[in-house]
Amino acid sequence: MLIHTPDDIIRSVSQPPPPLLPIFRSAAQLAVLAELLTGAARELSIGELAERTGVPQATVSREVARLVGAGILTDREVGRTRLVSAHVGSPIHGELAALVLKVAGAPAVLRELLAGVPGVREAYIYGSWARRHLGEPGDEPADIDVLVIADPDDRVTTVRRARDAADTATERLGRDVSVSVLTPAEWADGGSGFVRTVRESPLVPLALNGPR
Repeated sequence: MLIHTPDDIIRSVSQPPPPLLPIFRSAAQLAVLAELLTGAARELSIGELAERTGVPQATVSREVARLVGAGILTDREVGRTRLVSAHVGSPIHGELAALVLKVAGAPAVLRELLAGVPGVREAYIYGSWARRHLGEPGDEPADIDVLVIADPDDRVTTVRRARDAADTATERLGRDVSVSVLTPAEWADGGSGFVRTVRESPLVPLALNGPR
């Protein structure tokens, strides 16, 4: 007989199912899977997973333990660091990775693709995908809207490369991805109707490491 402890019940209440795909146990679990099954990184530490997903490290550790126990992830110790990766030998790996990619893989995929765009300082997903991701109820998002903040040194090249990245993301994610590019000054000014609308909307930041 399966017995649930009070701690299990508390965690279940505090970690609701992800609105984008509520068949998963929690939004934290889906975020961990999205990083390891859809991103470029083949192996990440618990700390790196926490940083990329925005999920507390203790919660990441619990979710990883469950997924390793289920044979979906695998882990190994290197010194005092625990490294985690997808268990590609799992019989459900391909199907699960494809499902997670289409539903929740946008941040990991876009972060990887935008790394090749020159001058990018910040990037955000906004619009319906961001609203669903952050818990607002509604229909399944048909597309993904991305805002890129980039230095104006070579705007033509930056815009072209950003649009190329969006086209590649469209192919990989199975959803239309559109991108808008602003300079830091345009984003900070907030004078245009577009900027005001985006600023007032839910935003999912893409963790980038400064200009390239």
